[in-house]
This record gives sequence, structure tokens and C-alpha cells, in this order.
Amino acid sequence: MSRSIRTIFLSATAALFMSSTSMASDNYGRDVAVKLGSGLSNLALAWVEFPKNIINTTNETNVTFGFAGGVLKGGLHTLGRIASGVVDVITFPLPTQPIANPTFVWENFNVETQYGPVFQLKD
Repeated sequence: MSRSIRTIFLSATAALFMSSTSMASDNYGRDVAVKLGSGLSNLALAWVEFPKNIINTTNETNVTFGFAGGVLKGGLHTLGRIASGVVDVITFPLPTQPIANPTFVWENFNVETQYGPVFQLKD
């Protein structure tokens, strides 16, 4: 008899824990999937920062400085995207804000990439 009471108690406790966890984060699955996807895309497409920065710098200045400055800026942003991609892939179970802004390299192509706070939880 005490074994069945213990089983019921453990089952009720597990059900309560699981329901409170799922209610606390309604978008957990979506947030984790977006974080993993952005991390993998940052690792695979970080090199797109080169043409992005060459084009943007050329549009702001001239062709000569646009190419030279764009290659330098593109190299720095490529390293930044790779680093943020590694962090996002390793920590994807934690639903945090994306490190790189814009989240994906192809979003807002004319906006320079910026990097925000690391491990800031989503609201």
C-alpha cells in the first residue's frame, strides 16, 4: 500500500513539474529552434559579411575605399558571426536574445552588423 501511494505522489509531482515548465515558456520550442538555426547559419554563411560590407562601404564612400575598408570590416564581422554562431550552437537550449543583430546575415543587408549582450534571456 505505501508503494502505491509513493508512486502516485511521484507521478503527481512529475506532472506538476512538467506542466509548470511548459506553461512558463510557451514559445520555448520556437525560441530554441530559431537560436539553433541562427547559430548554424552564422557558422555556414559568415563569409557573406565580406560582400555585404564591401557593398555597404562602397555605397557610403567610393569604390577604392569601399573595397579596402569593406574587406577589413567584412573580416572582422565574419569572425564575429563565427564566434556568435559557435556560442549559439553550444547554448541553444537556453532561450536567449541573439548576439548578432541582424540575427541572420541576409536580413537588413544594408545595416551594419552589431553585437549585443551575451546570454540575455528573452522576455
